[in-house]
Amino acid sequence: MIPAAASAASRPAGGFALSNAGNKPQTSSSGNGGAAGDSNNNNKKKKKMVIRPFKVQPKLPENFEETTWETLRRAVVAVQSKEAMAISHEELYRAVEDMCVHKMGGRLYDHLKEECMRHVAGAVGALAATGGGMGGMVDQALFLERVDDVWQDHCEHMLTIRSIFLYLDRSYVMQMQGLQPIWEMGLTLFRLQLAAQGRAAGSVAAAAAAATAGGRATGGGGLEIKIIKGLLVLIERQRNGESVNQALLRSLVRMLGSLGLYKPLFLKAFLEDTERYFAAEGVKKMESLDVVAFLVHVERRLAEAGEACVAYLEGGTKKALVSAIEARLLAPHVTTLIEKGFGSLMDAQRVQDLRRMYLLCCRKVGGEGEVKSAFNVYIRRRGAELVSDEAREKEMVEDLLEFKGKCDIVLMSALGGKANVGCVNALKDGFEFAVNVRPTRPAELLAKFIDVKLKGEKGVSEVEVEGLLDKAMVLFRFVGSKDVFEAFYKKDLAKRLLLGRSASADLEKSMIAKLKAECGATFTNKLEGMFKDMDLSRELMGNYTQYCEASGERGREGGREVETSVHVLTTGYWPAFPLSEVVVPMVLEPYMRRFSEYYTGKYQGRRLMWQHALGTCVVKARFMAGTKELSVSFFQMLVLLCFNDGRERGVSFAEIKAATRVEDGELRRTLQSLACGKVNQRVLHKEPKGKEVEDGDAFRLNLKFEHKLYRIKINTIQLKETVEENEKTHADVHRDRQYQIDAAIVRIMKARKKLSHNLLLSELFGQLKFPATSVDIKKRVESLIERDYLCRDDTNPSIYNYVA
Repeated sequence: MIPAAASAASRPAGGFALSNAGNKPQTSSSGNGGAAGDSNNNNKKKKKMVIRPFKVQPKLPENFEETTWETLRRAVVAVQSKEAMAISHEELYRAVEDMCVHKMGGRLYDHLKEECMRHVAGAVGALAATGGGMGGMVDQALFLERVDDVWQDHCEHMLTIRSIFLYLDRSYVMQMQGLQPIWEMGLTLFRLQLAAQGRAAGSVAAAAAAATAGGRATGGGGLEIKIIKGLLVLIERQRNGESVNQALLRSLVRMLGSLGLYKPLFLKAFLEDTERYFAAEGVKKMESLDVVAFLVHVERRLAEAGEACVAYLEGGTKKALVSAIEARLLAPHVTTLIEKGFGSLMDAQRVQDLRRMYLLCCRKVGGEGEVKSAFNVYIRRRGAELVSDEAREKEMVEDLLEFKGKCDIVLMSALGGKANVGCVNALKDGFEFAVNVRPTRPAELLAKFIDVKLKGEKGVSEVEVEGLLDKAMVLFRFVGSKDVFEAFYKKDLAKRLLLGRSASADLEKSMIAKLKAECGATFTNKLEGMFKDMDLSRELMGNYTQYCEASGERGREGGREVETSVHVLTTGYWPAFPLSEVVVPMVLEPYMRRFSEYYTGKYQGRRLMWQHALGTCVVKARFMAGTKELSVSFFQMLVLLCFNDGRERGVSFAEIKAATRVEDGELRRTLQSLACGKVNQRVLHKEPKGKEVEDGDAFRLNLKFEHKLYRIKINTIQLKETVEENEKTHADVHRDRQYQIDAAIVRIMKARKKLSHNLLLSELFGQLKFPATSVDIKKRVESLIERDYLCRDDTNPSIYNYVA
């Protein structure tokens, strides 16, 4: 028990006793005795404040410090041994306060540190003796549980002790430099004892000296090293799929953080062990797993790292941990993963797996560039295969569009979309290379593909055709030989316009607008001229009809009424069609002559050339089943008129040929369409029967022809483009290219006057809009030198001079 004198002595010596009477305080006169004086105005005696010193100076009891410390020490021991204290916390707090007031705080702090150190040394020493030493054979998990028990007890004890010695902590320790607060002092003692107990040279005295100096014992071989090794063993077990006590891990890792050992000791060892573990695992998994399974495994490991940081590691560890896993498990194998898996994933269109590969590869420095290169290489290789496959030329454009659609899906869904400029450029470069593996063929086939779509297909709406045209324009951007595309597109457009095969005029004009937006007005000038000719022809025929009505000659010749419609085509806009010298029926000659006279009279200096191969007619025919109207080509009409004399005997092939003078191949195709086509379109009978027309065949009118419609369109046999026609188109393109090269050379030399061969090539490649080789340009230069447009320099043959 604390003596009663101690409580009294806790008040300051030399205090004052104060007394006061009445409701209002009065000022006293000076003097120790405090004598009162009379007032002239008031005879009533007043009391004054009296201040007197203590009669006896208070003193501390003998052995106050020793007795009080002994009381406090017993309380500390009771706390550490988890026994009940005989004195209340308030009395203990007052005892600490009394010692601090009487300037005994320094000695009290030292006594408390020694007592705490003695207890910690015993607890940690017992821990080391049960299996934490060098020769300990106790299972790591059990050892770590004992460490955690000791740590939890230590924390609980230090919190209670700190609450008892709180006055010391706040009044004395905070004012003294170099002293640690009680809680931190307890952590330091625990840390030093962990280090000391694991070393043969460690001792309580050495730990005390380090604690006094505020030092940090972190040498190798301490018990903290063994704790860290045990933690790493548990973490590795968890990585191997075993069940471990995460609460234990979290508690011990927080212990290391509280002791200041997390970053200098644990984190370094943890990251080193992580790198070792995942380096070995990466090699092993690459041998046993396929690409997708390996990527999924890496994703799982990275997710586990994030979960570990939340569960038991400090928050700032995540970046270093993830970087270590990426550097050892993923980065060394990125190149191999891309080489082994990217192409197969693209072939199978496994977008989610490609996205997984892209996101993981981007974690490596330069990994995104490797994915971009692989994307480009794949497009080049696969696209070149599609373009080079001559067996599937008919499906080339559809295959390329389908391939482009798949690549777009991968780009948008797996490779970062349009924001990933590198992959966007890789796709563009890959398709430009692939489409131009064969310089001219893709351009030609693309023009034919668009021709088929613009003619219309069953069950395909205009909206769907518009979408296909947009896709075709994307492919058109990659075509280098746009002049080849223009030549074939113009030829097909002419047939669609003149033979009425366009599915929609709006689609035709929409396609021209797309080409104009892509290549400029110069590219579509002739195509727009063709549409202009069609509009002018309609206007011209309206004027011609009024002219015929005014002259009284409209539509009748020899008592027969014939409606005439003529399209006047400008030679420069339209493809060159071969002239066909055929026998024009007598019934049509007056109409042709009258229109020619009208046109040449209206437009002086112009000359008309009739293109019979592009003409169409409607012929009225009488059969046994009734009268029908047959919509036929001009050549079909010529053949049918051979049976207009009422003869029932057959007409031979030779007779028809002599009567019409139609070219042999064209005549055979025309007879096939009339006699060997669909059953409900066979206007003629062929003898003998067969699909091919031979020289000895004879033909007669099918008088029993029947059809449910009044007007029947007799389809012509569409001749596929011959090799000669194809070569002629390419030759025309080549000739036009020569003219463009000549013009560009003359234009450049006229501006520069003098230029070397290499500089001339450089400027030409920048101006020409089609692929050209240096050999082609050299031939054109030689041609211009022969024609005296250029001359070689006298001193240097590689320099050209412009000849004015």
